[in-house]
Amino acid sequence: MLIRTPDYYDKFKCIAGACTDTCCAGWQVDVDDASFEYYKSVPGAIGDRLRSVMIEGRKGAEGRFRIRDDGRCPFLNNENLCDLYAELGEDSLCVTCSMYPRYTCEFGNLRETGIALSCKTAAELILKDDRTPGFTEYNDDDAFPSLNNIDGLLFVNLMKAREKAFSIVRDRNYDIRDRMKRLLSFASDIQGCIKKPGTMKDIISRDVSLDRYGHTRADGGEKAKLYKRFWKYYLKQVIIKREWVELAELAYKVLYNDNYERTERAFLRSYKNEEYECENILFYFVFRYFMKSVFDKDVLTKAKMAVISTMMIMQCFMALWGKNGRKLTFEERIEAAHLYSREVEHSEENFANLCKLFSCKKEFSTAKLIQLLSEGDM
Repeated sequence: MLIRTPDYYDKFKCIAGACTDTCCAGWQVDVDDASFEYYKSVPGAIGDRLRSVMIEGRKGAEGRFRIRDDGRCPFLNNENLCDLYAELGEDSLCVTCSMYPRYTCEFGNLRETGIALSCKTAAELILKDDRTPGFTEYNDDDAFPSLNNIDGLLFVNLMKAREKAFSIVRDRNYDIRDRMKRLLSFASDIQGCIKKPGTMKDIISRDVSLDRYGHTRADGGEKAKLYKRFWKYYLKQVIIKREWVELAELAYKVLYNDNYERTERAFLRSYKNEEYECENILFYFVFRYFMKSVFDKDVLTKAKMAVISTMMIMQCFMALWGKNGRKLTFEERIEAAHLYSREVEHSEENFANLCKLFSCKKEFSTAKLIQLLSEGDM
């Protein structure tokens, strides 16, 4: 089986109790069936403790642990370490706990694996280097692919389309906003022929054009209004951490006023040397989600998830920059990116709801997003 990982993947190492955050609080802990059955048989005090918090899944769903009232896993101790790990060892951990922040997706005999932006240590690796993102590949003869019913022709052509998407993200002849516009236009073209994958070849080979979207630009007032609507949709989802709401409130206070356009331009000038961080974020989302369109044939929404997520993380950066007297540390940027990912990527309900909004709400149409990413008048 071919294993593909981002080139920073092997650099990841969990720092456990030294981490300023914990991955064992703030979200549901699903327990895979094999681990659930094992936990039922564990003897002694730790077994009794396990069974006191185990909740059976319904209608074929996995079981889970009952989370404490403060949102923490029942096995997370005061040193932010896992009592289950300490008592029973690493092999006792369920798949969720043993894998995080790693994620995988399989396409026949290809397995793609990465590390999630929601982990602060992973977020630092994803953001920190001004590099040309790449991959490491190797064959694992001991890994066996899971069966998935995918359209072979669609898969092959979507892989080629993703390569083109990567080249758009990496093309520094354009600033990051122009690259996001070009990615949206390209994904829209691919979506138009998704039911006839054999026709994708011509779209992949030709230059990306924005001509059909005209030259309409959103001015500062319109941009502020649109971003406020975006935040409204985000805040209607399940809130995992209070800090997310506080960051939204900061954006409303600092950014969305009559000076939005001037503030945005000043921020982008000051952030120019760190713009590669947003390139890395955009690349992360394209890698993680683009190819999943082979299962649902919705490549445009995957591209929107990548672009809108990068846009919203930039809004978070800009709000913090404004609050701090036009200064922003790398640690603050990591915190904002990780916080966004926790709220969006690690709630299946939130992720599904946002994807639905991105696909149907006019505020998230390709044309409207391109207008929002274009430079308006002062």
